Amino acid sequence: MHDDTVQIRIEIPKEEIAYLVSLFEGYDNLAVVRTLDNKRGLIELMVAPDYLDDTRRLLEALKDEIPLRLLA
Repeated sequence: MHDDTVQIRIEIPKEEIAYLVSLFEGYDNLAVVRTLDNKRGLIELMVAPDYLDDTRRLLEALKDEIPLRLLA
């Protein structure tokens, strides 16, 4: 873990990974997206503390669009 970032782990359907990555890229790299396990759809978001609230709001909004489960 990096001291200058907050890690958020989520699980989404594997077919939604590319969509999630492009979405965060479109928001001027609000978070860096890492795929931890593409078969399970396990994703880690690395977020600068200044963008944490915005990232959480985006994830909440995404729950209306795709099945998304916060893990940590």
